[in-house]
Amino acid sequence: MSARSIEVVQRPLRVRTLEVRQVKRTAPRYQLVTFGGDDLADFETLSPTDHVGIIPPSSRGELVLPDVEEGRLRWPDERPPMREYTVRRFDSAAGELDVRFLVHGSGAVSDWAAIAQPGERVGVVGPRVSKVMPDGYPNYLLAGDLTAIPAISRWLSVLPEGATAQVVIAAGDEDDVIELRCAQPISVRWLTAGGSSVADQLPLALAALELYAPDTWAWVAGEALAMREVRRVLLQKPGLSNETMKVTDYWRRDRSDFDYEAPPEAD
Repeated sequence: MSARSIEVVQRPLRVRTLEVRQVKRTAPRYQLVTFGGDDLADFETLSPTDHVGIIPPSSRGELVLPDVEEGRLRWPDERPPMREYTVRRFDSAAGELDVRFLVHGSGAVSDWAAIAQPGERVGVVGPRVSKVMPDGYPNYLLAGDLTAIPAISRWLSVLPEGATAQVVIAAGDEDDVIELRCAQPISVRWLTAGGSSVADQLPLALAALELYAPDTWAWVAGEALAMREVRRVLLQKPGLSNETMKVTDYWRRDRSDFDYEAPPEAD
């Protein structure tokens, strides 16, 4: 099978005001927040990796949003926190957008999500760019740390009929393991600490992994420094190349603002 390129779809930058409709703790460290509102009327998501910027209200309940000028965000002097999160689900008929937050006790936006209440107003930026990944491969390798789970879940929901997937996820401990559903045959391996750091486990596990078939599309996301080693490991796999895989930096262990300081189209 010949490699196919990723299609990039760009949109005008848009800042929406939405309301929290529902909050649900789906696992000890996962909070699923459903947003809704008239501003979702022209919302579009094309890829499992689509992400939006979430701007929570302040501790005083005030919502401070940027303006859009010449395709860039212009912030007021008192700049609120914003972080990027994968779109877990979008239902255009119901006018609902789901985002799953990893609650880890050290993030300005995830801390808000842990105690979010229905009726609160938030700012939602984007998605500005959709990277539509190739479909039609007989096998997919989907891997990452806990931050990649929303995108992996979306990947599994749109897996082509007849395809298989190998899923590898590095988790902190057994409490982070959740059920992953897919209509197609998949194998799932969860990596829990076991004496090595989460960042170290994923490259080691992928190095030992035998791919189902040479015609494989690989997608991996997680901590930036760990992803360097993941790229090196995957390029040694028969059948994989820079054209048949996408490895994405979702965060950096030494920068809490890494995700939103980067340009919207950057990995």
